[in-house]
Amino acid sequence: MIPLFGLSNNKDMFEFWTYPSEKDSLSIEYNQTKRFSTGIKFGTPYMAVLGAQYILPFFNNHFAPYFDYSQYSYEKNNENAQFRFSEWGISYFFKERGKGIYMGLSRSNLSYEVDYMNVALKNGSKGSGNGKVDMRTTNLRLGLKSGGGIYFKIEMGYGFGDIPNSVNFRAFDNYDSSYSEPSSNGIPKINGTSGSGMFVGNIGFGLAFWKIIKKGEIQ
Repeated sequence: MIPLFGLSNNKDMFEFWTYPSEKDSLSIEYNQTKRFSTGIKFGTPYMAVLGAQYILPFFNNHFAPYFDYSQYSYEKNNENAQFRFSEWGISYFFKERGKGIYMGLSRSNLSYEVDYMNVALKNGSKGSGNGKVDMRTTNLRLGLKSGGGIYFKIEMGYGFGDIPNSVNFRAFDNYDSSYSEPSSNGIPKINGTSGSGMFVGNIGFGLAFWKIIKKGEIQ
C-alpha cells in the first residue's frame, strides 16, 4: 500500500488516503479463477454429453476433475434400446489456470441395453429377451479450452479397451415361458470404435462460475 498525505484547501490539517499498489492489483487479477464450469459436448462416441468440471484450489490451479454423462434411447425393428455414457477423470492445464491446452486421463463406460420383442426361435416360435453390454475404456485426450464466463473447447484422443460387437442374451418363448434358448445380436455401429478401443473427438461450449479471490486481497 502507498500512503499519500495532502493539505486540504478548506481545513488546515492533513488528510490520509491509501491506494493499492500496482503489485497488489496484478495479484488480484492473477488469482481470479472461475473454478466451476458446466457445459455440453458434441462428438463421438456419443452424440451429446453434459459435463461439469472443478478446478482444484491447490497444485497452483492446474488440475481439474470432471464428470460427463449422456443417455440416448431408440425403438426400431422390434427393439427398445438405450445407450448410456458416463465418464470421470482429471485434466491437467499446462500453462493457464483453467484454460488453454490441457491433457486428460479418464475412465468411461458406454453401456448398451436392449429389449428384443420378436426373436426367431429354433422351435419355430417367437421369443423375447433382454441383453446388456458395457464398453469400458481408459481414455487419453488432448484439448484446448478458452477462458471467460462463456467458454469453448475442442478435444481429441483415444480410449483403450475391449469393445464387443454383439449382445448375448436368453430368449424366452412368447407363448411358453418354460422354453428358452441362448441368442445373440449385433450392436449398432458406433462411429470411431474398433475391437481394441474407440476414437474420442468432440467440440463443446458452456458457462464458467465462481470467480475466486484469495483471502486477504482487495476485491
